[in-house]
Parts: sequence; structure tokens; C-alpha cells
Amino acid sequence: MQDAAPLTEAALGLLPLLRAEAGGMEGQRRLSAAVLDALDSLGAFHLQLDPCYGGPGADTLAYLQVIETLCRGDASSGWCAMVGSESSGCLNAWFTADTVRDMLGDGTLARVALSAVGRGPAVIADGGHRVSGRWRFTSGCRHSAWLGALTVVHDGANPLLTAQGAPRLRIVFVPAASATLHDTWRTSGLCATASDEFELENVFVPAHHGFDFGAPPRDPAPAWRVPLGLRLAMSKAAAVLGMALGALDALPPLLERTPFAGAVPARDEPRTQAGLAEATGEVEAGRAYLHREVAALCAIAEAGDPIDAAAKARTRLAIVHAARAAVRAVELARTLAGTGAVFDADLDRAARDLAVARHHVQLQAHVMEDIGRVMLGQVPRNPLF
Repeated sequence: MQDAAPLTEAALGLLPLLRAEAGGMEGQRRLSAAVLDALDSLGAFHLQLDPCYGGPGADTLAYLQVIETLCRGDASSGWCAMVGSESSGCLNAWFTADTVRDMLGDGTLARVALSAVGRGPAVIADGGHRVSGRWRFTSGCRHSAWLGALTVVHDGANPLLTAQGAPRLRIVFVPAASATLHDTWRTSGLCATASDEFELENVFVPAHHGFDFGAPPRDPAPAWRVPLGLRLAMSKAAAVLGMALGALDALPPLLERTPFAGAVPARDEPRTQAGLAEATGEVEAGRAYLHREVAALCAIAEAGDPIDAAAKARTRLAIVHAARAAVRAVELARTLAGTGAVFDADLDRAARDLAVARHHVQLQAHVMEDIGRVMLGQVPRNPLF
């Protein structure tokens, strides 16, 4: 297993910058040039990219630790790094080496942003597909050179189906210059991710700039044997754990105050001390559970064994549990902060960022329903489970 310490230490070194820039970036609804440069220097938008392409080549657990750390400093910065790394990771796993190098270039690597939420057919054409449609939640689209979209493959006007009768899905990547960006991301949290919508109109996508969802990866590394949907889910749990840690980091200075009708500073009250311990325990337990199940899943992949529904369910349970633990921790932190929770920008921003992130499709209640179905020997309703 790769030593995560160097990358994590480098990410920790960015925390002062991320926190100093966070307020301004939230107001501008964009990552700042200083933060983009720092993230590029870390390789944060390409954490899973192999060193042969110029990436850090982080293994799965190292990747999760770095995303958690970056989100601890600023949730929008860490979230964009996560989406960028997921997107370029797809190139690493499914595209030929020549295509990856051609798309990302040398030196400072081109950034990539992928959205799986939207509608648009990929109509079979000579040498590739023609794609039209509109996609949402494209975090990082404003600073990316390539945009990815999950599409349904069509032959003319007719959608193609898999052997199981489901729509045949394909992920395609296009130059950002060929898309129209729509400024739609106006939320209470994760503001600087600029998770806007993009639109494509009859854009030709060469066959080598796309891959069928569910197709075996070209890269034989064991990490890529983990289903893509599951890889995309575990990073969301790491991100929200980082947001919770950011909230807890903002708490101690607020505990120096003497509460209304109190006799001692809040930090000296037993209820505050117990609450801080409980909140910290929530995050630590959520992370330990997540890392245990991810490590077990990676061990299955390393051995070359099939990843069955039960293994997926165990990992997804840890993912959702970690997210819920993060929410509980931040709720405790806000309670302990009292009125300080209203006026402290760092704690308030961390809470709002988490309030948005917790609604990601990979963390919602329907995931728990499918986990329970698998535990009872039934088939999950979500075909991408």
C-alpha cells in the first residue's frame, strides 16, 4: 500500500492558503488564481493519474486522505480537486496512453470536469458519436479544459440497450470550448465550485474520447477493478468528513467566550467538553469505518476476485454512515458554539458547505434502501449500485 504521508503533508501545507482565500472565493463563486496554482502544484486535480502521465499516482486510501485534508481547509477547493481527479482518473483507466497525453499535455496538466447528471444522446456517427444535451452539477467547469458527460448511446433516434435491457451508457469528453456554460450554481454552500451546467449541440466526439460505462478498463492496475460508481461514491464521504473537521477546527476559539448567564468560559463547562469529544468521535469513527471497508474492497480487487453485491453494499454503508457522522459532528459543533455559530465565518461556511454536499446523490437515503435490499438477498433498484 502506498505511503499517503507525503501527499497528505503537502495538502496540510495548503490549509493556511485555502482558509485565507475561502471567504473571497465564496463571494466570487470561483476558485482564486492563487488556489488554482497551489492545487496544480500539488497535482490535486489529477491525484489518481499515473506518474507516467505526470500525476501523483495516489492509491485509493491516499487519495481519500488528500481529499479529506483539502476539504478541511476549504470545501470548494477540495471538492473541485476531487471532481478533477475522478475525471482524469477515468482517462487514466479507459483511454490509451497516447490519448491521455494528447488531452492533458505536458507540464501543468489540463484540468477535466465530469458530470453524470443530465440528458443527452450520443448518436453513432462515422468514427465516433455526435452529442447534444445539457448536464448539471459540473464542479470545476469554469477552470477546466475538458468536460465529460454521461450519455445514452443512440442509433439514429433509437436508444441502444444492453443485454440486460438497460440503456447503453457512454462517458464522453469534449473540449470545454465546444460547450456553452450556463451560470446556474447559486447555492448556500460549495459556492466556489462553480458547479454550473454545460450544453452541447451536435458536437462530434471521436471514439477514442469516450468509453462505455461498465466496460473493462484498459489499465490493468487493481484499483480500476473497483466499479466506477463506487469509486465516485467513496470520495464524497472523504470530502464531507473533511468539511466536518474544518468545522471542528473553527470551534475552539469560540469556546473562549462566557455564555449568557454563565460563570466560566464555555471551554470550562463539562457539557462543552463532552460535546467536543462526542463530535470528534463521530468523525474519527466515520473515517475508520470508511477506510476499513475501502481497504477490504481494494484487497478483493488486488486479489482479482469478483466484487459482488454484498461487498458493494458493505462499502456503500460505510460511505453513507461517514457522511451522516459528519453531519452529526457539525450539528454538535454549532450547538456548542452558541451564538458564535451565527457570526463566525469559518464555522458558518463549513456548515453551509456540508449542508449542500450531504445532498449528493451518492449519500442520499435511497442508497441505504438498496443496501438493505442486498442484505436481505434482494436486487438493488439502482442499476449503477
